[in-house]
Order: sequence, then C-alpha cells, then structure tokens
Amino acid sequence: MEMSSDGNVYALQEFFQPPGGTPARQVVQSNLFQRTAREISGRAALILDQFSDAPGASCCFVRLQCGPARIARFVVDGAHTLTSCPSGGWLVKSAGEVSVSYWVPQSPVLRTIDSRGRILSEQAAAVVGVRASSADATIEIEVPNDSHLDCAFWRLPPDASDLIAGLERPLVLEMQPVFMWGSHTAFRGPADVYRYLIHGHVYENRFEWRRKWKTCAENEAYSIYVTLLGLELATGKSLYGLLKRQILFSVIARQSADGGWHHGEWSDFMESHYRLHNGAVLLLEAALEERPDDAVGNALANAVAYTSRHTDQTSLGLWFLHDSLEEDLDLLHRSGSRLIPSRILGKSPATKMILNTHLDAIVALDRYREVTGDNQYAEEIASARAATRALLALRPAEALYRFVYWAVRLALLPAAEAKLLPIALRIARRGARDYLLPRLHKFKRTFPRMVMPGGLIERHLSMPHFDINYQTVNIMDLVRVWRRFPDEDFADITGNAVKAVRDTSLLRMWTESKQRQALGYWLEALYQLCTLGPAPEYRHYLAEAILIAEDLGLGLPASLLGANP
Repeated sequence: MEMSSDGNVYALQEFFQPPGGTPARQVVQSNLFQRTAREISGRAALILDQFSDAPGASCCFVRLQCGPARIARFVVDGAHTLTSCPSGGWLVKSAGEVSVSYWVPQSPVLRTIDSRGRILSEQAAAVVGVRASSADATIEIEVPNDSHLDCAFWRLPPDASDLIAGLERPLVLEMQPVFMWGSHTAFRGPADVYRYLIHGHVYENRFEWRRKWKTCAENEAYSIYVTLLGLELATGKSLYGLLKRQILFSVIARQSADGGWHHGEWSDFMESHYRLHNGAVLLLEAALEERPDDAVGNALANAVAYTSRHTDQTSLGLWFLHDSLEEDLDLLHRSGSRLIPSRILGKSPATKMILNTHLDAIVALDRYREVTGDNQYAEEIASARAATRALLALRPAEALYRFVYWAVRLALLPAAEAKLLPIALRIARRGARDYLLPRLHKFKRTFPRMVMPGGLIERHLSMPHFDINYQTVNIMDLVRVWRRFPDEDFADITGNAVKAVRDTSLLRMWTESKQRQALGYWLEALYQLCTLGPAPEYRHYLAEAILIAEDLGLGLPASLLGANP
C-alpha cells in the first residue's frame, strides 16, 4: 500500500522530556508515583508514568491515532544497540556510560477500540525496518489506515544499571508461567505485564466469547499485582516494585466518581461486574497494607462504600450482587441475559444469587476492616454470612436431587469413558446432557438448594445454564471465607466438594477440554485448604495438580508464590 511519511518521525526522548510549554494533564498522583497525559499535535496520545524513588526511570504508553496508511519511525539519538531482552521485548541499550537506554517490553500492536475503551481487534504490527548507527537507532513500523498503534517504552537512565541487569539476567522463577485469575492465561516474565496493561488500563488478555471484545478487568489487575509481589519478595528486584505501582495506579485512575469500576463486558450499558470490582478492592487493600498512602486509602474507602450499596435483602439475609444489571430487570433483559425472574427466598426478581461473587465480597469487605481498622460494615458482613450459612444448609427434595445429580454426573463423564458404558446408560447420559442440564434451573427454583448430593455445589439459583467449571471456584471461595472466619467450619461441605472432583472423572474431563480454567482454581482451592491445617491428603492432591498444570502449560496460581494474604 502507498505510505505517507510526513510527520511520522517520533523521537523517544521527547516522549519523556517534552519541549517546554507542552501542556500535560495530571491523571493520578501519589508520594511515589505520578501519571500525566498529553497529545502530540493530534498524532499521538501519551501517558507518562514517573516514580519518585527511581529518578529518571519512567514508562510512556504511546498510542498513534488512526490516520492514513504510513510508516511510523521511532528514533533514539546517539549510538545504541538493539537486542532481544531475556525478560521479554527489546533493549535499546546505550553504547556510552552516560546515555539513556530504553526497554520496549512488547512489540507494537495494531488495535481498533470503541468509544467505551473496549478493544475490538488487535494484531502484531509489522516491523519493516531496524537501523542502528553511531548517530541514532531507528525502528520503522507499518501502520494501516484503520488502526491505532500501541507501544510502551521504558526510559532507563545511566544510574538504573540494576534495572537493566535485572532485565538481562532473569531467574528461572521469573519466567515460569503463572495462572491469571481473570483471563485464565499464563503470565511469563515482567514483559508480560504489558500484555494486560494497555495504554494505562488493565485488560483481560482474552476476547469475551460472546461480544468478541476485550474489557478492563480489576481481578486481572489483582492477579498481576500478587504475582509481582511474589516475584519481588523472591528476587529482591526493584523493577517489580515499580511494575506493582503501575498496576495499582492504573486501577485507581480508572475508578469512577461513584467509587466503582464499570466494564461493559456484556452490554453497551457499561455495567459493573462486582467480582472484578472486588479485585480492585483486594488490590487496594494489599497495597495499603504494604505502605500507607492517602490516594490508595481514599480510593479504597470509596470502593468499599460502593460494594456495600449493591446488595439485595433476602429472607435469608443480605446478599451481595454479581453485577449492576441485577438492579434493573429491564436493563438486564435488554442486555441479552437469559435470567428467569423469581422471588425465591425473598430475593428481588433480577437477583441471580451467584454464590462465588457473594463470598468474594464478604472476604473483600472484611479485609477492609482488617487493613484499616474501620468496622462500619460489621452488620452487613454479619448478615451476609448468615445468608451464606442458611443457603448452604438448605437440603430440600433430597431423594429427587439424589436421582437428578446421579444423572448429572453421568452427563459429565468424558467421552472415552462414556463409550464403555452399557447402551442403556449411554442413552441416559445423552438424555441428561441434552434435556436435564438445560432444565436444572426449574428444580432449583422449585426447591432452592446450592449444596447437592455427591458434593457438587451450584453456582447460582436463577440462571438457566449449568456450568460445572465453577465447582472449583466455589470450593476456593468457600475456603477463603472459612480462613477469614474459622467459626464457619465448612469442613463437610468443602470436603465433599473436593471428593466430587477427586473421586470422579472431572479432573480428566477438564484436562481434555478447552475449558481448563477449572484446574487453575482447583490449584488455588487446594492451596487455600493447605493453609488451614496439616491434612496430608490435600497436600498430595496439590502436588498432583501442580504436575497436571505444568504438563498443560497452565501455570500455577499467583498465591503459590507466597504473596496472597
């Protein structure tokens, strides 16, 4: 295609040290961090992160605006070498002792983005030229006429030799895969931060399966933060402290005036997903526990106040909602949700009663009390705990559910095992898969129940789908609540739930399927169980699960780095 070259030369030095008088907008500021934003003549949008305890070291996110097809040239003055960085990306390293070097953690990416900040498409940009001489170094990127070009650059001053050395000599631990709680992808090394941190916002590293877009996700940010904290503790490298701070303040910068985070994962209504919001709360709590900071404390106070406002009062007690669409039945239906309204257990018609998000909110809200000493949400926590106990204790229609969940377990058999069944059981399995599973919600609306015979735990009461992949998420979140409130004693429920995984074909089914995220949460659940006591069987199961995850390249959860409270 024909290229335009006018005005498409960008000097890296000016990204970090703009000419005098160039206006910049302050995005967020703290004692140790400052983020500013500015534009270059309508051609590019820049976000600059600076660190007061690392003078001269800074990171700039560059987004070239859509325009005519062209070659963008990024130029560094002076003699530099351009090499592959062992920690990921490229190092543009100064040939002199007193000059600045640069780290480019990811290759430039072409993206299309909608007006709400969701990523609609992305692909690697074509690098069409690389030149280095005694005068300068140049990287040339082909930019088509319908895309933004995104790239992040780190500026490393001469006295940042420790940062450069750390990037050039990563430990084996630093490059091992880590399972991300949001996108279920594997994080490998410091450069991978910028697969998630895109132009100042943290996104899931996957396209949402229905809408085919990428949205921001604070539970992903928390997963990255815990990973970086674990690597910081293990290596002592200062780089991880800087990366942690970028993640932290990227989350704060996206917080809305109402105290929440809004995502639009399912609709153009920009609904808030409270599991993701809880991830932001947990991240802020972890950061505040590490170091007092007014900006973090204020963001956290606003965030937990937002959490406390988005609940439903049921006949069992207070219930934390899963997403903001549950508060408006009309919006919920217009978003495409298949929820069937009901008032079972005294809930509001649109409340889905999703267990794992409710449990996660209890943990996040009580963690706030632990970190800040602020006990103002004690009544809400107590009522939510009471609702949890009451719901988990429900055991109606025992004989009916024993038969139903015998058929459910039959439907969940891997295909290889199902082929060995007698013909009658194969017919029963197909009937259960095709007719029973899509109608399970009718049983639950008539006889509300979460804990089922055989140890399976349902995720929700009001949605028409069945998803066995949440079995391990439910175990994980129950154990997290149990760790925080030892008097709850979920030993029987979690013990039977573990057996429902370990003593059946579920592990094999997940291993053979494309939906392997349940294995990542299985690892997390077992780790959490191991922290409760010395039970040897859970340690045995954890060791087996680690081997499975390693074979699949799934990565180990960040908690196994020892940094998740």
